[in-house]
Amino acid sequence: MNEKKLQEIVTTFAKYQIAIETKGMTLTKINGHAVTFDATKYMQDQLIELICKVMANQLIAEVWQNERTTPGA
Repeated sequence: MNEKKLQEIVTTFAKYQIAIETKGMTLTKINGHAVTFDATKYMQDQLIELICKVMANQLIAEVWQNERTTPGA
C-alpha cells in the first residue's frame, strides 16, 4: 500500500458518503469514529474490507440504538 492507493480508497469511499480521515498512511477516522489503522500493514483489498467491517459495526450499533430509543420498536 502506498499513499496514492490510499488516496484512491479514500476518494472512492467518499463517493458513497463515507468520510475517511488520514494522517500520513494512518487512518484516523471513519465517518467521525476514531480508528488507528496503519495502511502500510494491509493490502489494498484487506484495507477496503476492514473499512467495510467498521461501517457494518457502526450501522449495527445505530440500528440497536434506534430500537432502544423508538417507542414500540
